[in-house]
Amino acid sequence: MRHGLRAAIGAAVLLLTVSTGCSGGDGSPAAPTAFGSSASTAAPSPSPPDLTEVIDRTRTELIAAVGTGADAPGRQGLMLVEAWPDGAAYAWETRDQRLCSATVGAIAVRVRNCAHRPLDPPVRSPRGVQGVFTLFTDGWVQLFAADHQEVTSATCGDTPVEVRRVGTVASGARTLYAVWFPDYTKGSIALSLSHDGATSEAPFELGEAGDHACVPTS
Repeated sequence: MRHGLRAAIGAAVLLLTVSTGCSGGDGSPAAPTAFGSSASTAAPSPSPPDLTEVIDRTRTELIAAVGTGADAPGRQGLMLVEAWPDGAAYAWETRDQRLCSATVGAIAVRVRNCAHRPLDPPVRSPRGVQGVFTLFTDGWVQLFAADHQEVTSATCGDTPVEVRRVGTVASGARTLYAVWFPDYTKGSIALSLSHDGATSEAPFELGEAGDHACVPTS
């Protein structure tokens, strides 16, 4: 399965992270770092790489590739999903409220996807969690939406997974999050959510294939 992921990345390369550091934001982090770059509390580790130059380069290349047409970002601009030493992944909402994603590698924009219809998938009411895009970066990423609520924590079985808040879309009704795994992962992660001063729990289904699995605890 790992070879399959590498092949997929080579052909198509574009977040909660298992036991790694988190960075939420609007696509313009002050000190961008890669997923999995946080220091351990048990022992000192090397400083995480500064990915500012990678983000600047990939953002410029993606803006040039998208241009000013129908798929161009709306006023919010590009939202950073993840950066790694030789590339970065982004999401954005178009002017007519369609969601898009893209990965930019060492040479060019490798993958770009846009929804065909505005607000697709539809925003759920009163609340909901649903997947948006599967992305291939330096790992396997699920970009998902939390409608009318926010994720406060998550677990894969008994293991905490780290939430990366990507940004808000749909006029503020939807928050995008990303979860990163090193390879295809099946099962579901358990989300803790907050909304209107209350809390709730909900699963997010990852997929049906993979050598790794998140199995809910009883």
